[in-house]
Amino acid sequence: RAPKMRIPQFPILSPQHDATHTSPLSGTLAMLPALAAASPTLRTSRPVSRLRRNHRHHHGVHLHLHHRFPSLAADGGGRGRFLLVGTCAASDGSAGQDVGSPESMANSGSAYVGLFVRMLGLDNDAHDREHAICTLWHYSLGGQKCIDEIMQFPGCISLIISLLKSESARACEAAAGLLHNITSVKLYRDVAIESGAMEEIFSCIRKSTITPEIKEQCLCTIWNFSVDEKLRYKLLGSDMLIPIVRFLDDEDIKVKEVAASITSYLTLSHSYHGALVEAGVIPKLVHLLQTKDNDYKIIRKEARSSLVELSTDDSYHALIVDQGLVRIPLVGSSAYKAFRPQPHSWPSFPDGSEIQRSSRPSKYGATELLLGLILNEKKAEPDEAKINAMIGRSNQQFLARVGAIEFDYEGKEQSGSQRNDHHTILPWIDGVARLVLIIGLQDVSAIAKAAHAIGDASVNEHMRTSFMEAGAVKSLLQLLMHNDVPVREASAYALEKLSGSSKVCEKIRVEDGRELLVNVLKDSDTPVEQLEKVTTHNL
Repeated sequence: RAPKMRIPQFPILSPQHDATHTSPLSGTLAMLPALAAASPTLRTSRPVSRLRRNHRHHHGVHLHLHHRFPSLAADGGGRGRFLLVGTCAASDGSAGQDVGSPESMANSGSAYVGLFVRMLGLDNDAHDREHAICTLWHYSLGGQKCIDEIMQFPGCISLIISLLKSESARACEAAAGLLHNITSVKLYRDVAIESGAMEEIFSCIRKSTITPEIKEQCLCTIWNFSVDEKLRYKLLGSDMLIPIVRFLDDEDIKVKEVAASITSYLTLSHSYHGALVEAGVIPKLVHLLQTKDNDYKIIRKEARSSLVELSTDDSYHALIVDQGLVRIPLVGSSAYKAFRPQPHSWPSFPDGSEIQRSSRPSKYGATELLLGLILNEKKAEPDEAKINAMIGRSNQQFLARVGAIEFDYEGKEQSGSQRNDHHTILPWIDGVARLVLIIGLQDVSAIAKAAHAIGDASVNEHMRTSFMEAGAVKSLLQLLMHNDVPVREASAYALEKLSGSSKVCEKIRVEDGRELLVNVLKDSDTPVEQLEKVTTHNL
């Protein structure tokens, strides 16, 4: 989803200014036929799929030439005429056409595209060039047909690119915005590349005096380039990765949004992962993902997508886990329908240990209902790891009970990144609890995926003990005797990774894990890979 693009409001130049400025095209414009004073509702064709959502709004550009140039002819009622450049398609437009018809409006819009393209010429006045590029930018918002009409003139793309060097911020922004729209069409994207658009955009975005509006439009053009896998390699060779990553910290939220979208596309190419990580992208993406502001909804989605792609490399996955995030397999919301909460009994910690009863029972049983009343007793005070495990378990079990698990805030079922749609990223407290919850379900495929994910996430002592406190060890030991071979192998893999912690090894002993492991070794049906993992446990 694309960010909302700013639609600039171009002020009409005052008559006083016009009196002192003489345009070399004044004589030509004075000869233009007048158009209808009242503009009917314009009808546009549906824009191309690559065009951003915010481009699909209809914008008619009313260019009041009677302020800017010598006045055009007036109608019988004395009302001044104006030139309307609409989002219309081309038409031959006969003399007897009704001015208010869509065909007439199409004719009036496309008839003057060539005029404004000519106004971009280097031999024209700077004010005329600025006026023309702003008008063409607005006109291009009408969709691919409007862009086709602009691009039918040879050399116009070079004139547009030349205005990126303009000293006028409005002209530079309009040129970048028009390139943004033009490069949304693949055919013209290639033409723009051949004309040097990428290099000029890179040069423009490196300016120290660049405004947020120009920066946004330049990044949107780079975003269009990043859609094409072949062009991503040019981005890598242009030293633009570091500026793009730096823009993830920009003060302007729209700039952040576009930078996050570019990063999401770049992570689709694995050859970029190393360069992105070296540029420091992981901590920035984690920060964006953890920002709770409502305005960051799109940014969080793009950041999650990028982190999922980066996590496909084991070394970078470990860096993501070190930042406090866990990769979770998406098993489908239907898999959680088999979840059944435990019947009411005296509460226990997720690892199975009971919460000690108060030595001072309440007369009316309040201490049994409100466990917080006994937390002031040193014997019953849990450590931080147990508290985090209880919080995570409560959150995930609640989501499973109400049927909201694996759904986003808009009530839509979650999906992964654009290419890897089988995983998502969660904070470690919820991620650990989610994985432990999944291995307790009935779906065999989901259990195997979750068990394997537990092993992948057990990269440090903190994560290993967190899984232990969440109750993963007992469940994984039981899964060693599961009927499904992939489940047994995934469970053995998870226990192998967890056993790197001495605390986890002690927990395995307490849960009579030695006997289970011996039985696995004695079983003639145990796969060789599982035997290798079982024999590596440090028990």
